[in-house]
Amino acid sequence: MDFLTKSLRSLLEFGILTIALLTVLQVIFGSGIVSFFGIDVISNIGQIASAFGKEGLIGIIAALLAAWLIMRQRPFDDD
Repeated sequence: MDFLTKSLRSLLEFGILTIALLTVLQVIFGSGIVSFFGIDVISNIGQIASAFGKEGLIGIIAALLAAWLIMRQRPFDDD
């Protein structure tokens, strides 16, 4: 179970780093550089933010919960 938890955590962190990298690349070089991946990262992030905004207070709570889950501090394991 511990192995599965660490693997999923690593996969999530890799995904977040990939999204951050693609966002920076799209801001700097335009949408042509990320078209290789077949996605428009900034547009997708805008759609997610818009969906949270349309839901009012529940959307704000959900966005804050998602941000807390992503940004919370975890102790480092030196296994």
